[in-house]
Amino acid sequence: MKRLVIIALLLPLVPGFGQQPVDIEEHINKLIIQGDDSRNSSFYDLLIYYYDNPIDLNKTDGQALLELGLLTPEQVQEIINHRQQTGPFQSIYELQTLAGFTPEVIHKIAPFITAGSSETLTTILKKLAKSRSNYLALGYSRLFPTAQGFVNGAYRGSPDRTQLRWRMRYPGRLSIGLTAQKDPGEAWLRNTTIPSPDYLSGHVYLENQGRLQQLAIGDYRLQFGQGLVLGAGFMVGKNTETVTSVKQATLGAIPYTSITETRYLRGSALTLQPARPWRVSLFYSNQNLDATVADSAARIVTGIRTSGLHRTASEQAGRGRLNEQVWGGAVTYRQGAFVSGLVLMNTLYNKTIIPPDRLYNYYRFSGRQALNYSWFGQYEAGSFMLFSEIARTHNRGTAVNAGLLGSLNAWADISLLYRHFDPGFYSFYGLAFSERSVLGNENGFYWGLKLYPAAGTVISAYVDMYRFPWLTAATAAPTNGLDYLLRLDHEINDNNRFYLQGRFERAARQESTGPVYINSPASLLRLMANFDLNPEMPLWFRLRLQYNRYRQQQYEEGWLFYQELNYSRRKLSLSLRLLLFDTDSYNTRQYAYERDMLFSYVTRVFSG
Repeated sequence: MKRLVIIALLLPLVPGFGQQPVDIEEHINKLIIQGDDSRNSSFYDLLIYYYDNPIDLNKTDGQALLELGLLTPEQVQEIINHRQQTGPFQSIYELQTLAGFTPEVIHKIAPFITAGSSETLTTILKKLAKSRSNYLALGYSRLFPTAQGFVNGAYRGSPDRTQLRWRMRYPGRLSIGLTAQKDPGEAWLRNTTIPSPDYLSGHVYLENQGRLQQLAIGDYRLQFGQGLVLGAGFMVGKNTETVTSVKQATLGAIPYTSITETRYLRGSALTLQPARPWRVSLFYSNQNLDATVADSAARIVTGIRTSGLHRTASEQAGRGRLNEQVWGGAVTYRQGAFVSGLVLMNTLYNKTIIPPDRLYNYYRFSGRQALNYSWFGQYEAGSFMLFSEIARTHNRGTAVNAGLLGSLNAWADISLLYRHFDPGFYSFYGLAFSERSVLGNENGFYWGLKLYPAAGTVISAYVDMYRFPWLTAATAAPTNGLDYLLRLDHEINDNNRFYLQGRFERAARQESTGPVYINSPASLLRLMANFDLNPEMPLWFRLRLQYNRYRQQQYEEGWLFYQELNYSRRKLSLSLRLLLFDTDSYNTRQYAYERDMLFSYVTRVFSG
């Protein structure tokens, strides 16, 4: 069935350095290939985090710059060497004197970096009150026609979606924030002193104060090593940034500002620097999670719910039914090109988790307590960086992640990554490079490549071979998978550019043959062509065509086309989109990024 969608949006621009608009959409559009909204949303959160908390060129050890995914290890090392040889940066535009920093590169990273200086807490508080980075954003939306859940009364709230984001920040020093959201179908909370939205999140975050490197109070995330035990949600996995996306950076504690209602910690975290090469982090979290209760008397739950939705009676019945306490610490040592660290995390639940009796759940976590620990390290050798993390869930399983990335020469970058996750490995707050969003039960090898054959031309490619040694919810037996990507980016001239992209995935999917389930071969081909006309001008156009072909027993197809007109001037922008799509089934669904409320990320799914 063909569908036509017209979207018009008027919204303020995000001012950046020199009051140039920050087109975060461009970075996201380059990464939306997997259709995993949670991973793409995490990358958006990463960009917003570094826009809110720019990386200080005079303090960074290079880890955060690599995490941003917009610079190569050689460019990061150029920054460190320049600072050591000539002293602190006076302006970010000193980067023009460094090898490899073209005006295009500087323009791309400028909104996310700064050249700061030492200040007292009193000065920081004064500047916080006057900061031009403070903002209050309110959002409202409602879908038409009304969903069936509202018609039959299953949803207990209104169809409205409301959102609030308030932020006061002095970049690189202090941040205070509050986020509130009510999803469509959810009711306002009435059992509080003041009626409030279903989701509330807040934080106070202080950093770079001498030996006190980080202090987070409220909601926060943690990221150490390669994310096997603690990942902040910024690892987007396989995408068109085929080289740098395989590695994570040790960021420690960072404030949580997303509207995603799961996978964050609530309490406090502290990072101290007792001596220059050492950092010590401690953290504690206590919160109630949504869960599916199997037996209230026996205090048993079958699993943790992560949707964050509380619309129906059953969803509301699971709200906050499982208390979780998390505590632990990390020690990090940095000396020159060498980084090493240890992580310990203990998780305690007030009820016993017993997953449903399914064969694929045989290795899934059960019990009331989980102890995770890991070692991580990295070493820079010339133009290459080696990195690894080895983690373990006590008495259950081990996970290993090891790889390298770097430049072969001026026109070729490469990355390699090996991963081995035992079926019994478990880490609820881990987020590492993997095929699945849940860590465990996966082995794989990834190879990424970027070529620069001519000015304005980039060729990106990767190959990922993986295996699930035990069953999953989507497979009837252990299985192998293969994933390829090839992309060409080309700037025709200063005002026009395009990219062509193809991705092919081959795996096995569970299929019923009477009383028996078997693995059936399946494949998915995704093609995309995108043209941007006058993207640096106030008025610019975008054309995109997407095509999917899915095969399992028979072929299914789907396509999407949209034409977009964008106008931006000073503090306002206007976006108008005409979109047409047609898909045979959900297997050939189409994804497209959509502009939404300021500092919000939305990927729409089109099927039908």
